[in-house]
Amino acid sequence: MGTSGAYSGSGGKDGKAIRDAIGDYLSDLAGDHDDRKSSGERSPLDPNDLRRIINLIRPHPASGGGSDGPSGGSGSASRDRGTGERGGGGPQRSAAASARTAGRAAAAAYAYRAGDAATLQRLGLDYNELCGLGDEFEVLRRIVDMACSVPDSTIEDHEQRRVAAEVAEWVMEQERDGIPPSPVEIVRQTIATIIAEALLVESGDQVNSSSHAYITESDIRDAAEAIAAQATLSVDGTSEDELGNAIEAGIETLRHIVGGTG
Repeated sequence: MGTSGAYSGSGGKDGKAIRDAIGDYLSDLAGDHDDRKSSGERSPLDPNDLRRIINLIRPHPASGGGSDGPSGGSGSASRDRGTGERGGGGPQRSAAASARTAGRAAAAAYAYRAGDAATLQRLGLDYNELCGLGDEFEVLRRIVDMACSVPDSTIEDHEQRRVAAEVAEWVMEQERDGIPPSPVEIVRQTIATIIAEALLVESGDQVNSSSHAYITESDIRDAAEAIAAQATLSVDGTSEDELGNAIEAGIETLRHIVGGTG
């Protein structure tokens, strides 16, 4: 969990504020008395202390300067993101690119569970072929490879690939339990996953070196869900464009709440 020791987090006030908040949380967690731990109590991780992560997810650029297309790749989905950040300040996360990649993965997973061969064909996947694999992990891998179409040579790429995998797996699990997720639920879960992965990358060294790494990751994910719950969402359907547009728009509503400029 977290990142490798090669990356210590984005520069700037937002990255420092996030790491300081998680550092304080870890210090309190390490200092909790045994009687508090045995009773199931522990120091809280306040989502409000982490929501500045939105400022590290760039809005759609106002001018040219690079594609915001999918960025994920076909390499390992390991949480060791390596050192390939673009630029000196850390990963150049794009809300548009993350939303589109995750939207494609979610749409494909939903279509697979619903038996929607036409949507899968549009996305470059064959429903009958996927069904014939007899291995849900392999189905998931193919969905992620489709959604993330460029080499995962940067930290940003690794994040997007992990988000695509986690969201597609979540959609498939919900369908397996007989409770198909609504478009709004898919979008909100995706936003929470994007936030959680960014937080885990930014705090990787801190989390990895802690004896409470598992608890910390769980609490970070809970905090990400609480942040995502504040997003105002409007979703028309489960196509890749409808989901992707709604994910990006939801992130932008959070940006206004945080007051960041991107």
